[in-house]
Amino acid sequence: MDTEAPSKRKTGSGWWPEVDSSDGAKGAAHQGAGSAVIVAGVTTLFSVLAIFGVQILPGFSPASLIDAGLFAIVAWRIYKMSRIWAVLGLVFFVGERVYSLYLRGLTGAGGLVVGVILLFGFISGVRGTFAYQKLSKVPAVE
Repeated sequence: MDTEAPSKRKTGSGWWPEVDSSDGAKGAAHQGAGSAVIVAGVTTLFSVLAIFGVQILPGFSPASLIDAGLFAIVAWRIYKMSRIWAVLGLVFFVGERVYSLYLRGLTGAGGLVVGVILLFGFISGVRGTFAYQKLSKVPAVE
């Protein structure tokens, strides 16, 4: 018999955690921070490769390191529960995906499934930071 099933239903799934408690809200926000870390890491990797003349994916250049640094800041600030940076991270990510679709079309956008997973992570980060700020202002019931 699975004893973990009721607790999983109570707290939501790992993909879409409940944000009705401080711990759940932190977990959701940390998903957004994790998505930003992944974007920053992959962008850094392909930017450094572009510096050495290795062009695996189109669109990456040494200037993409600025983008990677921006997403590293986004990850740090989401981890610290900043609502503004969570929204900015989501807007930056969506903007980059739309721009990529505009430049290269659907076939050249690459990583559609990974992009959707990261998008859900950023949305979860927004949900988590807003819920955390709301829950931290509510006085504890004794």
